[in-house]
Amino acid sequence: MDKEQIYDWLISAFSRPGFSEESYYYDRRDNEFYSIHICDVAMLNDDFTLRENVQTSYPDRIMRLISDRIIREENKDQDILEIPALSVKHRKIIMSTFLTGITDKNLYDVLHQRMLNQDGTQRFDFYFGSEASDSVIDEWHYFKRSNLIPEIDKALKEMNIDIEISHVWDLDGGDVSISLRL
Repeated sequence: MDKEQIYDWLISAFSRPGFSEESYYYDRRDNEFYSIHICDVAMLNDDFTLRENVQTSYPDRIMRLISDRIIREENKDQDILEIPALSVKHRKIIMSTFLTGITDKNLYDVLHQRMLNQDGTQRFDFYFGSEASDSVIDEWHYFKRSNLIPEIDKALKEMNIDIEISHVWDLDGGDVSISLRL
């Protein structure tokens, strides 16, 4: 995985809502970024084994790794680092700066209200509708990325994470299913 793909993953992590079904981490032992979904936790017993009434398409080795990482995170393992979400304050600063380039008053008013409504309960985005042209949407995505990467680099430096030797956990590219038998 190249550096740009890692940044894409980290942009998603930084853009998540304050409360999310998915938590984002870095494992220093494996030099690996990964996420744990709330369903991953819910399918485990208190002893971190698979519940008898749960069926999953995860291979055994992935189940063991998920259990290991959840245990290590709960035990405050120093090698498990949570990737932070971007603060509401920083979200609004980036959005406000983007708005300075919007010349269409109606579009500005709509986006300004969306910026004011940004409270961290949703993903960091403007949620464009038909009011914005494709070029404005593309400009926003470029602007957002170019402003998040320095924030990401700052956070990685503070956590002493070297992106050059890191990778994102890949579940072999397959879809995962989890079913609960009642």
